[in-house]
Amino acid sequence: MENLYEPSLTSNDVDRTRSYEISHLFFVAMFGGILAITSLGIQNARWLKIEKKHIQLLIIISFVLIIAKLAVVYAIGQQIIAIDKKSIIFVDRLFGIACFFIFFVFLNKPYKEHLAVDGEPESLRKSGFIAFIDSSLLDAVVTIFLLALLEWR
Repeated sequence: MENLYEPSLTSNDVDRTRSYEISHLFFVAMFGGILAITSLGIQNARWLKIEKKHIQLLIIISFVLIIAKLAVVYAIGQQIIAIDKKSIIFVDRLFGIACFFIFFVFLNKPYKEHLAVDGEPESLRKSGFIAFIDSSLLDAVVTIFLLALLEWR
């Protein structure tokens, strides 16, 4: 006879989820911008095993926000929007924070479920710093290229 008091699921059979602390992704968005939050948010969505259609929707929304940010940078460079060019970095942070809130809506419930089954949040120190450096460099290159292209005209 089988023992009813032994667990039926063992750690070998369970496909565990991983996750960053969702609220800490705000700092990634604030300092790293939209590219950093997009890369870590998509990675976190995959770790939490969110449905593929939701991950695809997050990718599309992030892509649209990146294009919208570039359009705003272009409009600032052309003086269509009367803001000083030095404010462009704040535009990136603003779009990053908007992207964070979208990721928060999609990731909050699966994150709470992850914590409910004794899941521990992963540290964002190393990956957050790498995402910050990578996205800052890429964003700077794209912004400088876009502004130089505008000046060349």
